[in-house]
Amino acid sequence: MIIPVDQTNLMEAAAVHAAAWRDSHRAFCTPEFTESHTTERQAAYLQRKLDAKSRIFLLVDDGPKGVVSVNGNLIEDLYVLPEEQGKGYGTKLLRFAAAVSSGTPSLWILENNAGARRLYTRLGFFETGNRKITPGGLDEIEFALKPERMETERLILDRIKETDKEDYFNNISHDKKVLETFVCRYAESLDTFDFSTYLGRDDLFAIRLRSTGRLIGIILYFDETDGACEIGYGIGSAHWNKGYVTEAVKRFLAYLFDEKGMHTVMASYFTGNDASRRVMEKCGMKYLRFSAREFEYLGEMRDLTYYAIIKNPAPNACAPDKNAL
Repeated sequence: MIIPVDQTNLMEAAAVHAAAWRDSHRAFCTPEFTESHTTERQAAYLQRKLDAKSRIFLLVDDGPKGVVSVNGNLIEDLYVLPEEQGKGYGTKLLRFAAAVSSGTPSLWILENNAGARRLYTRLGFFETGNRKITPGGLDEIEFALKPERMETERLILDRIKETDKEDYFNNISHDKKVLETFVCRYAESLDTFDFSTYLGRDDLFAIRLRSTGRLIGIILYFDETDGACEIGYGIGSAHWNKGYVTEAVKRFLAYLFDEKGMHTVMASYFTGNDASRRVMEKCGMKYLRFSAREFEYLGEMRDLTYYAIIKNPAPNACAPDKNAL
């Protein structure tokens, strides 16, 4: 869970910031300077950030694990406790920060920070060429996030942003027609809708109208294993029967095959949902299997029908060779 930092949890965020800062700077700072970065000192630093209108977030998972700040499009102060590194917390924080930033997310790192450079590059950031000279003799290098964006004739598929909350609520989480067949927790009101769980995810994309840029649906992939995955999709009932889902799924399949390296993509639908079945068939997916009473949803056990598509399937070795004499 990623939560905003305020006066109630400032010291927790400062403790994380202080411990991680000391660990990351010991290699090139004097021991006296490194150890001077106490929890109290970093609390004062974070308070100044809050006073300057930065937004600070704390990742909590059975205790505080990491922290990050965002000011406009600038991501700063991304730190994870030393003993909690390598568990994906840094990636979650960075994805979340990018989702709540305005404009193109950017950040700065010290030029000798090879670990951060590898992380940011793997997550789609690139060096802009801008550099800052620091008093310590090490330059800071700017990175910016290359937008992950797919386009079709009428649609855009890209990352969920904080500004999508109202459209996500109206078209997915509060649309009972959609939730009859698309598995999602119902949201009663916009004020109580917890949108934070959908931010910063690298498996979830918005489906937008190119004409307006507004979110009308979502598409995602999950259960990724050895080059295979499953996809799901939902679109607001006000936008049904216009071919949008088929258009989005076709583009998303190309992304999964060509950019994510998948070789098999599956999808399933609740038995009786013929509209979803037709989408799969129009996108080249073939019947795979039927699973009776596999999933409980809305108080009843549901049957699922699975379809799949394979990228460049191997020729059937048992098929007769037409060129054989």
